[in-house]
Amino acid sequence: MYKALKRIFFVVTLLLSGSITLWSQEGNALQFIRSVSQSGNTNPAYQNEDERIVIGLPFLSGLTLDWKANFAPDYIFAKRFSYSFDRFFNELGEPGDAFPTATVPVFYISKRQGLQNFSFSVSEKTVATSNFDHHILHFIDQGLLPYYNSEKEVFGPLSFKAFQYREVAFGYSSQIWDGLTIGIRPKLLFARFYYDVSDLNVEVETDTEQQQLLVTPRGTYTLAGPIDVTYKEEEQATLIRPNPQPGDYFFNFHNLSPAIDLGLTYRINKKTEVAVSLLDLGYLGFKHRAYDVEFIGPLRYAQEELYQSNNPDSPINYKEPKLALQDFSDRTPYIVSGEPVTKRVIQKLPLKMIAGIKTRLSKTSEAGVSNQLTSYPDRSYNYLTAFYHTGLGERWNLAGTVSLYKTKKILPGIGASYTGRRAQYFLSTNNITGLVKPSSAKSLNLSFGVNFLFSTFQN
Repeated sequence: MYKALKRIFFVVTLLLSGSITLWSQEGNALQFIRSVSQSGNTNPAYQNEDERIVIGLPFLSGLTLDWKANFAPDYIFAKRFSYSFDRFFNELGEPGDAFPTATVPVFYISKRQGLQNFSFSVSEKTVATSNFDHHILHFIDQGLLPYYNSEKEVFGPLSFKAFQYREVAFGYSSQIWDGLTIGIRPKLLFARFYYDVSDLNVEVETDTEQQQLLVTPRGTYTLAGPIDVTYKEEEQATLIRPNPQPGDYFFNFHNLSPAIDLGLTYRINKKTEVAVSLLDLGYLGFKHRAYDVEFIGPLRYAQEELYQSNNPDSPINYKEPKLALQDFSDRTPYIVSGEPVTKRVIQKLPLKMIAGIKTRLSKTSEAGVSNQLTSYPDRSYNYLTAFYHTGLGERWNLAGTVSLYKTKKILPGIGASYTGRRAQYFLSTNNITGLVKPSSAKSLNLSFGVNFLFSTFQN
């Protein structure tokens, strides 16, 4: 019942519990391995090392996953994916923050021709941010029964935002004069999904006259995507149901938006080079099938419907937390009202500014420093990275990094690529320790892929 709303609710829950990942290239060693064409994702001025055509393996080559939060997945999940909101609450001990995104490549091709480089790519991208009062976890763990006939309590705020879009990018770079290369990558963005709930609070109080417990969400949210929001008079409920159409999947021109990447590299002398880039300067606009939804009343629980969720061995009305959340989502359509948005919703992309310098140590090795600032509309994050890159023979390239994240965490990273006659393989991460034990990682970035290489001349 009301499957679409359930999916949305459980996406929020999963995000808060740390079960999805996030996209970015922050501190990832791949950007320092120029032999991999996808290193150009961090600077459109970068050019392929030779003139072979590079075609990425669809859905894999350049897949990038990242997790950034002040909690790790094992705060809630234990062995065999058993979970505990009580453990999550006690381990966290402060408001929770999570910043996931993911990039899935659909198509990638790149070709260098003399002093110029051309590329074309299609990618699916998802960005999410969340912030929540950790006492909400305690409320979920306790269940409703302990709050009956108690003083009114307010849990929150909870904020969550997620958006997904298809990116079509056209890259071009050219060496202007000896030592200076500039690059530009204009992009068309086809916005698909948007969900934004800001400062949601939940009030819990007892209606002594009706002998009911009232659970009242206070707030609004905006929702856009291949959905319909309709009010059913006979059910007295606002239903959010999926209604996908071919145009929503391939290219949603109703929500077409622009963005651009800019970059340059300048070789100061034979050994030293500086690189500067500005990425994702643009926005997403949502108007087609976008709705404002408001909570307009309380959920009412009679005494016999009250439950506790923290003691499964007790005979007193135990209900597992995930079943309690599912019941909450089943009731929600009866306390919300939705209307189409009156004006386009604008969402700025996280803007990335990267600057670095490197120097050649030998014919096959180099070292340098790079800084990346990622700016969200309400906050920013900084990675300062020292790196070392070396070639091992004609096939292998290795890079090692040490990143200082927000001046608080030191993350060791590594990247490697192997280039054969017809194919290239690469793998990199910004946090080796997190890769060894991802369930305990609060920051982890992973990129990998396979490229096919085609010569344009006869040997």
